[in-house]
Amino acid sequence: MKKEQEKEPEAPSGAGVPPRRRIQTFKSLGNPDYLLFWVGNICNNIGMWLQMVTLGFLVWELTKDPVTGQGSAILSGTIGGLRFLPTLLVGPWAGVLADRMDRRKLVMVTQTFMAACAGSFALLILWLGVEGPGRLEVWHAYVYASIMALAHGLLQPARQALIANTVPPEDLGNAFALNSMTVTSARLMGGVLGGSLIGALGFKYNFFVEAGLLVIMVALMVPMKVRYKEASTARSNSPLRNLRDGMSYVWNENRVILHLILMNFVLVFAFRPVQTLLPAYTGGVLGLEDGAREGGFLLAAQGVGGMIGAFMIASVGYSLKKGQVSLIALIVGSAAMVVFGQSHWLLLSLGMMAAMGMCQTSFITSNLTLVQTMAPDRLRGRVTSIYMLENGFGPLAILLIGAFIEVVGAGLAFSTVAAGCLAMAIYFQVFFSQVRSLK
Repeated sequence: MKKEQEKEPEAPSGAGVPPRRRIQTFKSLGNPDYLLFWVGNICNNIGMWLQMVTLGFLVWELTKDPVTGQGSAILSGTIGGLRFLPTLLVGPWAGVLADRMDRRKLVMVTQTFMAACAGSFALLILWLGVEGPGRLEVWHAYVYASIMALAHGLLQPARQALIANTVPPEDLGNAFALNSMTVTSARLMGGVLGGSLIGALGFKYNFFVEAGLLVIMVALMVPMKVRYKEASTARSNSPLRNLRDGMSYVWNENRVILHLILMNFVLVFAFRPVQTLLPAYTGGVLGLEDGAREGGFLLAAQGVGGMIGAFMIASVGYSLKKGQVSLIALIVGSAAMVVFGQSHWLLLSLGMMAAMGMCQTSFITSNLTLVQTMAPDRLRGRVTSIYMLENGFGPLAILLIGAFIEVVGAGLAFSTVAAGCLAMAIYFQVFFSQVRSLK
């Protein structure tokens, strides 16, 4: 009797067809520790953007020429960029601190101090006022901005490293995309809220709100646990040796991270200065005498674009390699800024700000995910602090562009700088082949 011939197993339905991408936008929020940190970051970032918008227009108001009605583009722009200056001074050491200390406690203590500073500055404005004899002076605003900038520089490496410490490695891309949403949604809310509060109630209430938001973040971090942190080895060596180890890793052991860091400088000169120089743009290019409300809308448009970019990445991941996404985002965003500088139409300016927001968020999310994936946790704080060193050049970029605006006007200044950044981005696309291949 013949043996019955074995049947071939039937191919499953849809065999040979690539599986559909699963929509998992809010996957990381299922982790309760990341959820607490994420909500806290929303509060923190709204407070940050509220501060940046308010300080810029506060200094613009304090430096207004009684004849022309124009404030100082250099001073109103630099006050916002001052937030990033201490990164050059304390950034690398902040990374060492993040690898030697409990990152969660470091962030909580620093944010509590920042909340106290914001509340104190609000009381100072309430006491002195912004008009008449004995009013608030520009140097008051600069002292406040400097203190907050120093605190911000100390906590940033720890805050970024905590994202990787609250989710499993396979969820890092989704977690960083969702974190980008906190920045972009905060830009949207902080821009509209800041401009509206200034127009309706004056400057002081913005800083009271900022203080309250920082307190909320600290409260949310109290029950948060850090489940994905490796045991620290940094304390077995001196802080100076820790610093050398971090720099050696980036310079000698992982040069791809060094290339990713160099790409950040397009952000410094293309996207970020726009946010702090909006008073000069609304007054000098759009011709608005009091552009605080429109400046808030422009900042909000950048936030909307950023939200769209972050939502797409969080939902379906990457259709291109992360390295290629980073490079394309720099090119498209720089081109959008060229158009922005030449626009005298508010609607077109809003559209270009949205495009810049989408490109900026796509770049930051993909670039930072690559860095955090490649960096070992024992060096994560130090690698992050080196990655963020470019922030320290922000005030210099704003100062130079602000001075350029004083000479040639905001429109030509923005377009010229953007054209240079576009050329740099194209150079990266051509010669950074290792970055292009990063998945």
